[in-house]
Amino acid sequence: MATNATATKKSSKGRKSAAIALAVIGVAGLSLAAAAQLTINDSSLGAGNSIVTSCQPVGTPITVGYTSGFVAGASPALAAYKTTAVNLGAIAAACGGKTLNLTVVAADGTSLTAAGPVTLPATPLATTIVAITATDAKLISGVAVVISG
Repeated sequence: MATNATATKKSSKGRKSAAIALAVIGVAGLSLAAAAQLTINDSSLGAGNSIVTSCQPVGTPITVGYTSGFVAGASPALAAYKTTAVNLGAIAAACGGKTLNLTVVAADGTSLTAAGPVTLPATPLATTIVAITATDAKLISGVAVVISG
């Protein structure tokens, strides 16, 4: 009888293993069947590049300044100097009539706020003021400027 009980246990384990294997195969088969029914539409994708000349001469940087002021908060801890505009100077006449986009960045390179598109006057002014969302002045590390068109 001892051998018959051992054989029954082995047979039971084999059946459980077979059942688990069949279940795994069944789930895999259903996944493949579901994936086979997905519809994918063709689409076109294009890419290219071209040489772009700058309207701002090499060696003539655009100057950057900020308009900031103290803004009181609901509590002293919330009061801070906020920057509300970026002042750009020395923009070349060749950039007149083009479109400017500006991003204010933090020290880690993340965007704090952005402005644009702004169309530059046909004859750029000595200083172009670009309004931005009031931003905590201590967080500002710099700006990224793109002039296009």
